[in-house]
Amino acid sequence: MKWEKDLTKDIRTHSSMDDIDGGIIPHPRGYSHTFDSSGRVVYPIEVTECNRVSLLNKFEKIKDKCNAILEIGVARNNEESFCHVFLKNKKKDCIYVGIDIEDRSFIDDKEKNIYTIKDSSSNYVSNLEKFKELGIDKFDFIFIDGLHSINQVLIDWEYTNLLSDHGIVGFHDTSCHPGPYYFIRNLNLEKWEVEKNCCPDDWGIGFAWQKQDVKIKVEEKLKKFDITLDELKYALGI
Repeated sequence: MKWEKDLTKDIRTHSSMDDIDGGIIPHPRGYSHTFDSSGRVVYPIEVTECNRVSLLNKFEKIKDKCNAILEIGVARNNEESFCHVFLKNKKKDCIYVGIDIEDRSFIDDKEKNIYTIKDSSSNYVSNLEKFKELGIDKFDFIFIDGLHSINQVLIDWEYTNLLSDHGIVGFHDTSCHPGPYYFIRNLNLEKWEVEKNCCPDDWGIGFAWQKQDVKIKVEEKLKKFDITLDELKYALGI
């Protein structure tokens, strides 16, 4: 799997802990649920203003050359959802694709190139076929906010096989949810530029993008064989 090439170590515990979504790592600044006077659980804000602003700032860096966006985990926080950052700011011809296990077709708008897929992101191969039907072979922004277990994040990273050379990957919940937390902190810094957590006071949000000097070095080596990087990717089917 692709994570084996991009992480510095295997972050799995090889136990049932690898399938747990949260509650393993305490939030370093105490951001967690509380209880009201009746003893009912009061949950903290899931998607904060800091989260949305951080995502928008990063998206704007590639907005003009962004042709396709993939979001895993869609529209779970009404108008505060991350999808609206993309939908309100993308170019009309930029294709947005959201994958969620629940029906999110209420945001679909073919005229504006907005599509959702009701499926698990674990179904990688079948989702690739759906991307092809939409004419997508690369994504310029991939945002991962599905199940936050270690095993699921390792699966969701497979979609970065489709990341464009200038593309950006975002993770929500990098403060203490095990999958995003361990993954982004163990990315190979020789290959990836990494911002681990732009909002440490809440659930957190982080970003990663490929170091361009790595791409240049690969291209220089391929010149010896009279083949371009794109030709090699095509020959390997990636």
